[in-house]
Amino acid sequence: MKILHLIYSLQVAGAEKYLVDLLPGLKQQGIDVELICVTTKHDQHKFISYLQNFELGKVKTTLFISNKYNLLSTAKRISKYIKDNRIDCIHSHLFKADIFAVLIRRFYNKEIFLISTKHGYREKYLTRFHVHKGEIVHDLYYYLSRFVNRNIHVHVTISKAMAELYYQLKLSRERIKYIHHGIQVKGLQNYSKSLTKVDKPQLIIVGRIEEMKGHRYLLEAMPTLIKSYPSLRLLIIGEGSLKEPLKRLANKLKISKNIKFLGFKDSPYPFIAESDIIVLPSLFEPFGIVYIEAFALRIPVVAFDVAATNEIIDNNSTGILVEAKNSIALAEKIIFLLQNPEEKERLVKNAYETYLGHFNTDRMVKETADWYKNILSF
Repeated sequence: MKILHLIYSLQVAGAEKYLVDLLPGLKQQGIDVELICVTTKHDQHKFISYLQNFELGKVKTTLFISNKYNLLSTAKRISKYIKDNRIDCIHSHLFKADIFAVLIRRFYNKEIFLISTKHGYREKYLTRFHVHKGEIVHDLYYYLSRFVNRNIHVHVTISKAMAELYYQLKLSRERIKYIHHGIQVKGLQNYSKSLTKVDKPQLIIVGRIEEMKGHRYLLEAMPTLIKSYPSLRLLIIGEGSLKEPLKRLANKLKISKNIKFLGFKDSPYPFIAESDIIVLPSLFEPFGIVYIEAFALRIPVVAFDVAATNEIIDNNSTGILVEAKNSIALAEKIIFLLQNPEEKERLVKNAYETYLGHFNTDRMVKETADWYKNILSF
């Protein structure tokens, strides 16, 4: 049984990192996996070094260039690859890859078995999910999602929250299986040297600068934080459509001198490791790899109490959760941790043990391999 993992992406983010951790491990388990990454000509440079991550794990990778005008021809090219390489199963990741998989099965290879990992859903909907539970937005995206899902044989997702979302939206007839991410942060000792840390409190937020990530709530908390810690600094790692509006908000709040926009970083680990607290005020997270990256790097987390954040973080045990959109509560908990180093250490110790005990690659790989053996013929 040969399984082709297929992803269509324009950037290296959570789903892409997940494959770097998963596929070499599956190969070691004796499961024959390959990877096709589809992207645009404009974004292909982002994936050259990314695909090199698979070489040590001896996972065969191929980069396909496509655009919105040649989806069917790209599906045909992938279908030829499947035939030439005797692929038995497509395991797709992200919505456009699901579309490719369904096109291949319907037009070129009716015998191919399809699996899909659900890494998320439409972000505009996810930002509303914790407030409007049960609401279904019947738009074109929804109906296309339902059509695609019903043409895929088996689904799996990355969190209980995502399994619940797809069930509530009636995109799955039953609650689908979920397998939590696991990571391996290599060379932890290499992140002890400071890149930008100075002798003053330092916060960090990591993620795309989009509404769902909740950056503005942290910025709204900053004036309160600066009253207690005038030299406090916030590092913002990431890019996104709201970067310029966020800078304007910082100017309006007169906090710009306390903020550094660092842009996208291939590895945010050194910056996380040198910070006092990582603040992640997302309004919804399908999973949130950065949470367990913080666990592994022994940096305390303050976040909003929303799905699936509250599935990963045990409040007051492995991190601190506060009411969503509550900038005052966010500031209060950050100040509490800065003033109570022994509490920070307790949270960090519990979080690191949780990373070692559950959110690790060995557990994720084994759980996935066992699941494959239950649904496929080996």
